[in-house]
Amino acid sequence: MAMDQRDRGAPGTEGAARFGLAPPRRFMLPAILLLLSEEPDYGYGLMPRLMEFRFGRVDRPAVYRALARLDQDGLVRVSAEDRSGQVRRVYAVTPLGQRVLRVWMGVIREEHAHLGEVIRRYQATGTIDATLSEVEGGWAPDLDLGWSPVSTTSMCRRRLMRLESDVDDTLHPDGGDGAADSEECGIAPEPSTGAEADPEGQPVEERFVLDSERSAVLIDARSTVGPICFATMGLEGSLYAAMVDGAVSTDVPPTGWLTIDVSGLSSGNKVYDAELQRRIDSRRFPTATVELRECAPSAPGSRYRLRGELTFHGITRPAEGTVNVESLSADRLVISGEQIFDIRDFAVPSPTMLMLRLFPDVRVRLHAEAERSVA
Repeated sequence: MAMDQRDRGAPGTEGAARFGLAPPRRFMLPAILLLLSEEPDYGYGLMPRLMEFRFGRVDRPAVYRALARLDQDGLVRVSAEDRSGQVRRVYAVTPLGQRVLRVWMGVIREEHAHLGEVIRRYQATGTIDATLSEVEGGWAPDLDLGWSPVSTTSMCRRRLMRLESDVDDTLHPDGGDGAADSEECGIAPEPSTGAEADPEGQPVEERFVLDSERSAVLIDARSTVGPICFATMGLEGSLYAAMVDGAVSTDVPPTGWLTIDVSGLSSGNKVYDAELQRRIDSRRFPTATVELRECAPSAPGSRYRLRGELTFHGITRPAEGTVNVESLSADRLVISGEQIFDIRDFAVPSPTMLMLRLFPDVRVRLHAEAERSVA
């Protein structure tokens, strides 16, 4: 399919790198057989139906050539039909055509599996662009959803942790110093010395603003019909942090906030999306917000343990998680991480519709880029 002239300047649209949507090899033949198995039709009537597959331009000569070939092979039969005084050749699938169509579907299914492997390998690169492609395309990934049935915000988990470790969880509504939870996760608590560095050597806090066009949140959910991924690129936020040698310094405690447009969450399935929006009451609560309160290194390198508050569906709860923060340049950061949440902790009932039921534990993935503010 030829690219529109106004897209000539876009990356990848020139020379050998130019791309377009094209049907699989010889796809016209099984596509016509499929449509004729739904109902007999004449050549011109097939054209708008073929365009529903969205594989680019469909021209009349190609359709009639394919019909002649199918007729020659005995896969369709032709009959004359008088419509409004005009005789038209109407095509229908023969029993042999039905059997050949079944074989063709096996070939297409195999091609689909191979293309799926390409997509999975692209996802596995873990790049921001791979994530944005997933969001923009509206396709759900093949997910490994082997997570715990309760989340770090879950009341149930807090009760279990007290039984298992006989210590208070830092996420308990009554508070806590965080030492027990850090030790359980293998994270040494950051020492609180209260000492200040020399004012001349103290890192300077700077503001980094989220790039909404390069940031996304994805919510991976398990359901009775399989994995479903809801995603949105409607993110805004700021990070206030000091940078030392290209890494976030915790000598000056980083702070920040993030707003997520939950009313824009989409899975690519309008029925699922409508049910989700109804359950989370997105008209009353169109956004979710995250406030960063604490940040500590969780491992050598670029990983950090965050603590803060998540407000969703009108309910605010303590939350924590680990993120990876890398600097693309002196002025740009890449932030990525994931965490498990139990939607029941935010008074959201599991969406249920006919045979579809979402399980309450969901995995939330954040991929974001932030740019240093010059203001």
